[in-house]
Amino acid sequence: MDAIVLVGGQGTRLRPLTHTRHKSLVPLCNRPAIAYLLEWLGRSGFQRAILAIGLNNEDLAAAYPGGRVHGIEVVQVLEHQRLESGGAIRNAVSEAGVEGRFAVVNGDVFADFDFADALQAHQAADADLTLALYEVDDPSQFGVAVVDEQRLVTGFVEKPPPGTAPGRLVNAGVWIFEPGLVDEIPPGAVRVEETLFPSLVARRRNVLGYRFAGLWADIGSPARYLALNRELLARGHCQPIAEGVAIDTTAIVAGSSLGAGSRVGAHASVNDSLLWESVSIGEGAVVSGAILADGVQVGESATVTGAVVGSHAVIEPRAIVPPGTSIEPRTRYHAGNGS
Repeated sequence: MDAIVLVGGQGTRLRPLTHTRHKSLVPLCNRPAIAYLLEWLGRSGFQRAILAIGLNNEDLAAAYPGGRVHGIEVVQVLEHQRLESGGAIRNAVSEAGVEGRFAVVNGDVFADFDFADALQAHQAADADLTLALYEVDDPSQFGVAVVDEQRLVTGFVEKPPPGTAPGRLVNAGVWIFEPGLVDEIPPGAVRVEETLFPSLVARRRNVLGYRFAGLWADIGSPARYLALNRELLARGHCQPIAEGVAIDTTAIVAGSSLGAGSRVGAHASVNDSLLWESVSIGEGAVVSGAILADGVQVGESATVTGAVVGSHAVIEPRAIVPPGTSIEPRTRYHAGNGS
């Protein structure tokens, strides 16, 4: 069975981080996010992971040119125009020669659940389509599925205002397709979430809502990205400190992952943060709840709280970066009045 991995997006919600790196390559505990997804697919028994790679994603194409990686055979399908999810699925099936039942996985999710059980449920329900559903506390930022007593999907609500959602089961971005559904995807650049899925439900086709437990996260926003990194650290699923990291004996590092070649100076503090490669934290600096991309320099006695800092940006000594600040790559954030 094949899995089509949708990695055609531009990662706009993760900017400024994705100005310089594909969203599937952003590190989680010092490994590319997509590595976890591919390993899960391999453990779940898939033969191939077909990467539907969109325009202007050359770094991802170079990182995963094909062959056996992370326990699964990886195949590239390059898109030459924007296709959205529907067009990408149709194109991948055709270009990679997908036969029979297959799965589709959004490339910006982290998933770790028993896929064999989901497949068994799909077959038992004689489903045309199965949507993996995950319960969240706040469904207002997701597509919510409405299911009946037989676990069949009866409707969708996209990003309902807080307090108005009909439930808390959200589309987890993992789907099981019967092969005939490809011919039912409308032509052109369309999203199956807005076309095929509602159409199937409206026509009373068997669309199973498979609720699963386990670990799942959407890393489409900096807050969710940092939260997943925090969860992986808490579960001990990764190596928080990469090789070649230098931490002064007087510095404090807690609840954080630090990328290769990073440096933390004397009396500095790094807490609940995610540092990419070759980040430099100056003497006496304080970094808390922040994401710092590769090559970022934080000057001595600077304070960075709840910020997202792009590649090779410089935060000057004694600067105070407040929560919610987004700093573009290769810019300077001044001590007085910001960037």
